[in-house]
Amino acid sequence: MRDFSVSIVIVNYNVKDLILTCLKSIYEFSDKVLKIEIIVVDNNSHDDSCEAIKSNFPSVILVENKSNEGFPKANNQGFRIASGDFIFMLNPDTEFVEDSLSKMLSFFSKENNIDILAPKLLNSDKTNQQSIWRYPSLKSVFCEMNYLTFWLKKKNYLDKNVAENFEIESCSGAAILFKKKILNQIGNLDETMFWIEDIDFCYRANKSNLKLIYFPETKIIHHIGQSAKKNYKISLSNQIFNKIKFFKKHYSFASFFLVTLLSIYHILIKIFIFGLLSPFKKVYFRKFQAYIYTFPKVFNPPKGIK
Repeated sequence: MRDFSVSIVIVNYNVKDLILTCLKSIYEFSDKVLKIEIIVVDNNSHDDSCEAIKSNFPSVILVENKSNEGFPKANNQGFRIASGDFIFMLNPDTEFVEDSLSKMLSFFSKENNIDILAPKLLNSDKTNQQSIWRYPSLKSVFCEMNYLTFWLKKKNYLDKNVAENFEIESCSGAAILFKKKILNQIGNLDETMFWIEDIDFCYRANKSNLKLIYFPETKIIHHIGQSAKKNYKISLSNQIFNKIKFFKKHYSFASFFLVTLLSIYHILIKIFIFGLLSPFKKVYFRKFQAYIYTFPKVFNPPKGIK
């Protein structure tokens, strides 16, 4: 394996226990001869995350934002100060179970035409997690909104042997290893997006003829959705806003318009359902509030995470 250096960039927001587990697992399983720097960009957490990181992992480069800048913007902060040949964009709710970096870098050293590598992700119970997709379509948006994902086998690569390496269109931003130099070609993450910035990044990479590979030869646990539960107003609204923004940016006006209509339908259904359920559980009331917040903004989605 060539003498590569890697910058691991992690954005943290109020998940102290998870990021401490993440950092511990990186140090525990990564080969000590690897040249690794870890950059944590904290989005103004209020759970003593920064103090815990400084105390337990003093070698980590810690950037402390004074406000929640959002996932893409905070990652871009980390990218700008990264010194490695490779950048490993990693979620704070991930956990190494083996020396994933060595396996991925070894693959890069053998396959010079590879630009982006996506490891296999596992759920907390070690079952396989869906983490690779073909690009969004009107069909996929409709099916996802209506719990009809069994119609999306091809979009979710269920037509492929997921035990083997193969080229993909897009992957989860929870764990992506890429050559730093590609940022000069396709740019950083789109800071106007949140929740689909990884798909947008992969889309731009593919359009620039870069090669993305799914790499199940190594596995990383992703305790999915923990940060999202902290603020449903941000998470639920941006899942909707950024589908609209993605279609507006990359597809035809007709597709963009139809996705906007589908989103309005989806929001109204959710307002009705969670409005009925809200007296019974606090989480339903919080989701009801989130969809009420989202509805008037669907016609002109905010650029950031407001």
